[in-house]
Amino acid sequence: MSDEVRSPQREPAANRPISRRKLLATMGIAGAAAVLSAYGSSAGAQAESVSGATYGKSGKPSQKPKDLMDLSYCIPVTIAELRLNDQPSSSFAYFITDWEQEGFFFYDPADTQTADNTGTVLVSASGARYKRAVDAYTVNAKWYGAKGDGIADDTLALQSALNEALRWPAANVIVPAGTYRMTAELYIFKNTHLKMDAQTVILRGHDGNVIRNYRKDDIFYGYGGNGNITIEGGILDGNATRQPRVCNGIALAHAEHITLRNLTIKDNQSGHAAELTGVRYVMIECCNFIGCMFTTQNYVEAIQLEPALIGGFAGQAADHTPTHHVTVKDCYFGPSGTPGTVPWPCGVGAHGAYPDAYFDHIIVRDNVMEQSTYWAIRPFKWRNSVIAGNHLKKVNGGMFVSTPSATSASSKDDNGVYHPVQPASTIIIEHNVMDTGTNNGIYVEGFPEGCGEKIIIANNIFKNLDGQGISLRSNHCIVTGNLIEGVKKNGIYVTDSSNVIVADNIIRDSNMSGIQANNSKRVVITDNSITNAGQTGDSTYDGIALTGSCAEVRIIGNVLRTESGKKKLRYGLNVAAAVTLLTRLQNDLRCGAVSGNLQDLSASPNTSYVDLI
Repeated sequence: MSDEVRSPQREPAANRPISRRKLLATMGIAGAAAVLSAYGSSAGAQAESVSGATYGKSGKPSQKPKDLMDLSYCIPVTIAELRLNDQPSSSFAYFITDWEQEGFFFYDPADTQTADNTGTVLVSASGARYKRAVDAYTVNAKWYGAKGDGIADDTLALQSALNEALRWPAANVIVPAGTYRMTAELYIFKNTHLKMDAQTVILRGHDGNVIRNYRKDDIFYGYGGNGNITIEGGILDGNATRQPRVCNGIALAHAEHITLRNLTIKDNQSGHAAELTGVRYVMIECCNFIGCMFTTQNYVEAIQLEPALIGGFAGQAADHTPTHHVTVKDCYFGPSGTPGTVPWPCGVGAHGAYPDAYFDHIIVRDNVMEQSTYWAIRPFKWRNSVIAGNHLKKVNGGMFVSTPSATSASSKDDNGVYHPVQPASTIIIEHNVMDTGTNNGIYVEGFPEGCGEKIIIANNIFKNLDGQGISLRSNHCIVTGNLIEGVKKNGIYVTDSSNVIVADNIIRDSNMSGIQANNSKRVVITDNSITNAGQTGDSTYDGIALTGSCAEVRIIGNVLRTESGKKKLRYGLNVAAAVTLLTRLQNDLRCGAVSGNLQDLSASPNTSYVDLI
């Protein structure tokens, strides 16, 4: 032991030597190289590789340098002992031997300000600062004293690890397996990669959110807040049955470049698993959103999109920043199995907006959603978006393409002025499977003053639904290649719409009509196969029905059938008298309808191949 450390409590090295293997394993190759480089002259080290210096070029032990434990600059010491050291020296490397906190520290004589955080900075009673040798800005929550036993309060330890991003260009924070009890919210800052083991649990034991990227006194605008964040692995447990106050699993606002990967968020109370407020360029992949509790908001979303509004969780900067460019893929939404909790009512969606603030470029694909009690996916004022490849099982409704009404809060600005309806627009819904539901497979909402538009619904499968297969109040819409089976209302229902194509769909066993168009214009219904429509009862519904004041409708090349033993249709094709400018030809209506395979009461329908000019 050097003469510079004299008091008994500061002489741990004499009786606790560290093996070469443990020393190298703890400090890492980069750390060992740094030590040899920085202190090689005093220890007699040569300018060669760490492995070569330690084991020799032949792979056998070398005499230069001596076993690292024998080097005079390497002092094993506990955290408590180092904090008592009143004679620091920059000639020594201090090796911390505390369990799960091992590592090299060096005295920094130039620093008189940095606070002790246990993990990377230790301050002695005399004010000396010792800095941990850190590789690639990567820290471990255990260094800061985190226990992970589900009993200790690990809030300060985890927050201290996350705080490293405030003093470094970036921070990689590792949280090993264990249950970490929190008594306050955790704040995650910009340029942070939080990486948790699959068995890591962050357990909420307070009234706030589990994690958020802004503090109460932060004010951010636009996307200028804490971004470039990745949260990977682990479980954020909202602990709703024991912590009944409203919370979010993670609340993110005014930021960009966010990634959530292989993360489970469970058992939140009345809030959201992930609330995205005024953010962009977000990737959420391979995550689980399971279990929640709620009181009156039956529409609560696991992943909620919203602009930065006064009513949101965006702190003081309610500048209406929109949320856009969000991708949710390969995730699971369903029950957690915790007694007293239910599955999320809505997997991905929004329920509030602001004039001129659209949710733009939202991608929801290849997810599994089970037992949603509202709508599995709610595209509220989305545009330029894709919903594809999702599997919806035993849900209430499938996809609710929603538009704010002219008198809703989402159409009113901060001055109380209502703006014209801004509909959901330019959305592709394709290759989804919905098996068993108590509402519609897809519902595109609209109002007299505006409705959804530019929607493509293609190649989906809907079966065993209590509502419509597809229900539209929309303009400029294509419905094609869908398979709809076993619905208790219409297979496809189009009302108050214009410029709609319904083509090449297969519809089987609908209780009401196979396809109904009502009060719509410029609708094309072509090449659809409808089997066993009208299963509510004999002579009750039609295979294809045009009702109300439909105009400029083309019914071409459809095939209708009723199988033996099934209820019989009223009419195969039933056209109301108020329908105008109908073109009807080449339909195969041989379905054995009770009142006739065809009833066309419209005036002067066109049934010829002659061009209309």
